[in-house]
Amino acid sequence: MRVSGTHRLAATVTVVAALTAGTACAATSAQATPGITANRQATAAQQATAAQRVTAGGLTPDQRRRADQLISVFENSTTEIQYGYAENINDGRGVTAGRAGFTTDDGDALKVVRAYTAASPDNPLARFIPELERLASAGSGDTSSLPEGDYIAAWKQAAADPVFRQVQDDQVDQRYFTPAMSQADQLDLTTALARAELYDASIQHGNGSEYDALPALIDRTDAKVGTPSAAGERAWLDAFFDVRIDDLNNPANSSTADEWRKSVDRVECLRRIAATGNYDLDGPFSITAFGSGYTIG
Repeated sequence: MRVSGTHRLAATVTVVAALTAGTACAATSAQATPGITANRQATAAQQATAAQRVTAGGLTPDQRRRADQLISVFENSTTEIQYGYAENINDGRGVTAGRAGFTTDDGDALKVVRAYTAASPDNPLARFIPELERLASAGSGDTSSLPEGDYIAAWKQAAADPVFRQVQDDQVDQRYFTPAMSQADQLDLTTALARAELYDASIQHGNGSEYDALPALIDRTDAKVGTPSAAGERAWLDAFFDVRIDDLNNPANSSTADEWRKSVDRVECLRRIAATGNYDLDGPFSITAFGSGYTIG
C-alpha cells in the first residue's frame, strides 16, 4: 500500500498511543512484577522514540541532514549549506543563487524574494521584484537589466539575515523536498538513498511536466525496468541513475546542455554510495565528487 505523509503521521500517532497504553497497563502490575514492568517500560520508550525519529519525508533527521549535505556538495562544493551563493553560471537560466540554486529565468528566485519580502518588507532584494517578474514571465536568462551585479551583491547581503535563510529552507521543503518525497511515497521507496536521489533530481531537474523533469525521469525508468515493486528497489534505482545520466547528457532544454553534462558525477557519486551498500545513509561516510573528497556526517 502506498503510504502518504498523512497516513504515516497517523500511523505514528497510533503506535505512540498504543505504546503509551501498554506502558500504563504495565504500570498497574508493577508491584507484582517490577523487573518485567521496567523492561516493558524501557521497550515502550525506545519504540516511541524510534517512531518519532521519522520525518514527514520518510527520512530520519540524520538522513535528511546527510541528503542536504550531499546536495550542497553537488551544488556548491561544500557540505555547509551556502545561502549566500550567487552567480551566473552561463547555463541560460540567468543568475543561480542560494542553497538550492534558485534561478531568475523561471520564477524560482522570484518566489524566494517574494516570500522574504512578505516576512521582512525592508530587505535588500525587494527592489528587484519587478524585474524578476519580467524575467520569469519572459523565461529570459538576460539579467543585464537587474542589473546582475547589484542583484548578486544584494543576495549575498541578505544571506546574513536568519529570516532569509529560513525562507530558503521553507522554499526548498515546499518546492523540492516535499514533491520528491510524494513521488517516493507513490513508488513505495523505502531506502534513504533512493529518496535522497529523487530529492537531488527534484532540485536539479524540477517537478514540472517537461521531458527533463523528475516525473518524466520516473516514467522513463518505469518503462525501462518496471516499478520498484516489480523490479526491486535497488535495481530500479540503478536504472533511474542511468535514465538521469542520459538526460543530463541529452537534455531537451538545449540551453542547459553544457552545464548539465558537467554535472553527471553528482549521479555517479550516489551510485558509488549504492555500491558500498549504504542505502540507509548511515554516517559518517566519505565520498568523492567532481574530483574532491568530502565527509558526510
